[in-house]
Amino acid sequence: MSGQEHVTRTLSNAITRDKVVHAYLFTGPRGVGKTSVARILSKAINCQATKKAKPCQECETCREISAGTSLAIREIDGASHNSVDNVRDLMDSFKALPPPGYRYKVYIIDEVHMLSLSAFNALLKSLEEPPPNTVFILATTEIHKIPETVISRCQRHDFRSLSVDVIEARLVEVCASEGIKVEREALTAIARLADGSMRDAQTLLDRVQTFCDGAITAAEASRALGSVERAALVTLGRHIVQRDVPGVLQSVSDLFSTGIDPATLLREFTNFWRELFIAKLGGEGRLRSLGLSEDSVVEILRLVSPLDVVDIQDLWDLAREGADRCLRGSHSRYGFEALTVRLATRLPVQEIGELVGQALVSTSGHVTAAKASAAPTPQLRAHTEKLSAEASNTVSAQPVEAPTRASTEGVSLDWVGFLAHVSEKGGKILLENLKRMKPVRFEAGLLEGTGPEFTVNSLSREEGKMRELLAAFVGQPSAERWKVTFKKGVGAADSAVAAARDTAAQQAQSIEAHPALQSLQKIFPGSKVEQVRVKNS
Repeated sequence: MSGQEHVTRTLSNAITRDKVVHAYLFTGPRGVGKTSVARILSKAINCQATKKAKPCQECETCREISAGTSLAIREIDGASHNSVDNVRDLMDSFKALPPPGYRYKVYIIDEVHMLSLSAFNALLKSLEEPPPNTVFILATTEIHKIPETVISRCQRHDFRSLSVDVIEARLVEVCASEGIKVEREALTAIARLADGSMRDAQTLLDRVQTFCDGAITAAEASRALGSVERAALVTLGRHIVQRDVPGVLQSVSDLFSTGIDPATLLREFTNFWRELFIAKLGGEGRLRSLGLSEDSVVEILRLVSPLDVVDIQDLWDLAREGADRCLRGSHSRYGFEALTVRLATRLPVQEIGELVGQALVSTSGHVTAAKASAAPTPQLRAHTEKLSAEASNTVSAQPVEAPTRASTEGVSLDWVGFLAHVSEKGGKILLENLKRMKPVRFEAGLLEGTGPEFTVNSLSREEGKMRELLAAFVGQPSAERWKVTFKKGVGAADSAVAAARDTAAQQAQSIEAHPALQSLQKIFPGSKVEQVRVKNS
């Protein structure tokens, strides 16, 4: 079975090893071989000449199954036998043994998802406790409609949609066996229109053969199927790439003059731009995997060679979205004309970085945009690093403003120096509490400060020790001359954050006033600069 080797190999091994189960569930798209595999499986497990996976096709059982006269093989249409009574009649036949010469009775239920819920429940008992020498093969295209209780009692096999290469290769074999003369490009067109279904492909081939007199050409096949000739799509694509609007309109007129179905044209047009997209991004090897002829590959590669990657991506997006709108609209032809003209008149994609660089160069007069944008770099970088360091350790933050100093009777007092003195003589706890305080007055004999309530309370209990440390710091013999007052208020960390905020606001104002950013806002009206990143030059 073409394109379903993952299923046929599993079934072949099961037959060879005598591991045939009582129930199989085949699911997948239409026309990919589910029912055909079920019939071949019924032959293989009942063939009299061999116990291998491949039936002989010559013994009596194989001939009867092929002719449809076998009493051991029963095919049931789930759409027309979906009631409980139909299933009960089927269950009555389970009691009989297989006819002479057969090892298994096989029940093939096609479109099993059409059974009613009651019919599924009636069938469930037979799937749980199957009669001897009985095999069920359930086939469906809509697995989501099958109850989980049924799925769990079957060996499930998922059939895949067939590729264009597989369908085309099978059509070549059919034409060779039937003596049909046909151009390879015509078979490619049929395989594409089949949309993964081998049955649809064979039906289309019969239709084309009936239409044509003698050999089947690509042009005759396109006319019979109402599809688009490859040459017409290539011509339209060339006009779009060359930005030739009159040529585009003429090509669209020629396409519709053949009486083509608009939906078919839009589907083929979208698929054509997908091929161009794959050719540009995936290369020649990936393009050939789509099953195109040699001439088509050469034409597509020639078309995409002058286009940039961003341009082909934009064209592909416009073609896909525009085709969807045309399909939903009431005037498909007019919509398609507008779409192709839009593709042909589309301006080349220009990266936003290039626009920004041009604006920076024209504003600052520098040779490159990188140098123009690097002007405020040192100040902004220094401010960013400073603000980050202060915010990461607010406990040990120092006041941003200059340390409070005063001179009384020739004695100069330094708050930072006092903190260093406490670090050596006073202990870590006292030091950390003082770091949270903001000194208001620090003069000879007087220390006033503000800070968090908890810190103020802690320092109030250490007032005696604080006086001793202050006296030792200034070299006084007595600590009684010192007055220490701490109140609840703004602390050192809050002061540092406020100062940093003010500095950041000033810096932001200077950045917004920069000519480069003002030029960018002219290019993008209504925009707002939320973040500035510094690039090292």
